[in-house]
Amino acid sequence: MNKSPNTKYLTPNTQHTIFKTIIIFTLSFLPWCIPGSFLFSDTIIDSVYATPVLDGKITFSQQNQCFVVNNWMYNLYAGDIGDSGLEPPSDNNSYIRSYISFELPEIPEGYHVDSVYIRLYQYNSQGNTGWFQTDPQDFPVWDVPGGDTIRCIVSHIDYGNELDVGDWEKGDTGNPYTYQHNVGIVTESGEDGYRYLDLTSSVLQDYELNRNKTQYRIAFDGIDTDWDDLYDNVAFKSANSWVIEHHPQLFFYFKDDVNISVEVIKDVDFSLSNYPNPFNPLTTIKYKLPVNIENSSIEIYNVKGQLIEILVNEFQNTGIYSVEWDASNQSSGIYFYRIKTGTQTATGKCILLK
Repeated sequence: MNKSPNTKYLTPNTQHTIFKTIIIFTLSFLPWCIPGSFLFSDTIIDSVYATPVLDGKITFSQQNQCFVVNNWMYNLYAGDIGDSGLEPPSDNNSYIRSYISFELPEIPEGYHVDSVYIRLYQYNSQGNTGWFQTDPQDFPVWDVPGGDTIRCIVSHIDYGNELDVGDWEKGDTGNPYTYQHNVGIVTESGEDGYRYLDLTSSVLQDYELNRNKTQYRIAFDGIDTDWDDLYDNVAFKSANSWVIEHHPQLFFYFKDDVNISVEVIKDVDFSLSNYPNPFNPLTTIKYKLPVNIENSSIEIYNVKGQLIEILVNEFQNTGIYSVEWDASNQSSGIYFYRIKTGTQTATGKCILLK
């Protein structure tokens, strides 16, 4: 994350690197239409890297019907792969699932968890590649009925203090150690770069269960292999890779417990949202106008409530609109986008992570 004048950096310990900042910013996501000015509250941001000794993958050989557990590799694969490392014979239809574990930080006194996001660095992706390739792609191609609907998902699980073969099915629906089979899709593109996913509900569940860890499995949902002897997988950097910035990372946003009442207006539905969120550096803001608006605007504010950019300011007919915000010139942090239409206002929160 980019350094800023009001950011405090802690010295890394032997297993984790934790950055803590204390900033003043607008009250967390406001899904309402609210009149008047923004509200402000103290928030603590905590960033935690994955635990290296628990960060790993399990490979299952379809041909040999056996497992290989590895928690020292520099990468986390999901999908099928041509070389499982099992001899003899070599298995061209082995399957890999990867596992990530994070130590949960203590919730600061007087605060509660507002939101939590995971950041993974995807560095490799391939589909239908190998000796018998006919149409290689940059993302997995599943040559089975319904293959175009198979997605790479994250599941919330409990695999304890050691990764072993018994953890293979943790994440499957019905497994007693599966908290949630599908928290969300983590990637749908072969492009290298960071991927983000909202894990707030999963982390809150772990705190409620008094767990000291939050753990996840990455896998393609509903398939082990498509039996075409070709590679179909994606890979993310693990907590053992050389580049620390590429390690799996969780971002925690703790909001104070001050009770603030606001006047809520619910008679207008702007369907205001943005994607991706978090983002770097582009995000698309979508909104709906239920009636013709003589002068509508989309404005961007920083955590101090200062207007930094106006994206839209014009007459717009009834309809659904989208506008892209390029935050290349802004520093990492929380920003707010606001739609204004006469006396009606709606506000959303977005997070820029560089």
